[in-house]
Amino acid sequence: MDYSAVQIREENILALRSFLLEGPEAWVPLEEKIRVDDETAAGYMSLLYGAFCVAVRRRFSPTYTVGEIVRLVADVRIRAEEEAGLINALVAEDMIRRVVGAPPLEDSGPDEVRAVLYAEVFVLLYLVGEAGFDRVGLEQFIDEATAYTRQWLAARQNEPAEQR
Repeated sequence: MDYSAVQIREENILALRSFLLEGPEAWVPLEEKIRVDDETAAGYMSLLYGAFCVAVRRRFSPTYTVGEIVRLVADVRIRAEEEAGLINALVAEDMIRRVVGAPPLEDSGPDEVRAVLYAEVFVLLYLVGEAGFDRVGLEQFIDEATAYTRQWLAARQNEPAEQR
């Protein structure tokens, strides 16, 4: 992916806010907009990933144990009830481990976009719900996620093309 043209715009931030307040169905009306081109889709998906990273770091900083990560993924799957099958536990665990700087799993599960997206979405929504943000807290979280994502994108944009 060439991140050089990817930017986080106000529409991305509004979409994230709607997503966090209403859940994945909030993005249904945006599907056509998101699919315009790779850079537009990457803006939305990058901000979602940034929010995931911020939520995970908030939950597991400054220290964590691998057992806490495993328990969190189990709790997410329990909360998902009949949708638990959508969440690959290995993918979710590995994603969290990578965010907090833990050694990745030897077998991190399938390397499929859908598996990664489901893990990211379910864990993010669980952590946001667990945090119990009021309106001000949610806005601070979104601001932090936006700043993190912009830094993450800048780092990708400064990588040599062959590393992207």
